[in-house]
Amino acid sequence: MTTVSAVVFLYSPHTTLASVAVLNMDDAGDIAPAAAMGMMIFYTAAGVKVLHYFLSRGIESRTQAWRVAVAN
Repeated sequence: MTTVSAVVFLYSPHTTLASVAVLNMDDAGDIAPAAAMGMMIFYTAAGVKVLHYFLSRGIESRTQAWRVAVAN
C-alpha cells in the first residue's frame, strides 16, 4: 500500500510519511495509536480507490459509448 522507496523523493526533510510515523510509533511502544493510524491509511487508500473506480467508470461510459453501439 505504501512504497517508501518511491516516495523518498517526493517529500521534504521537514515532513514525515504516515507509514514511517506508524513504524516509529510501534517502535516507541505506542501500539494503539500506531494501529489507529495504520487503519486510517488503509481507509484513505480504500476510499480513494472506490472514488477512482466510480469516476473512471463514469468517464468511460461517456467516452466509450460507441463500443456499445457497435457490439449490438
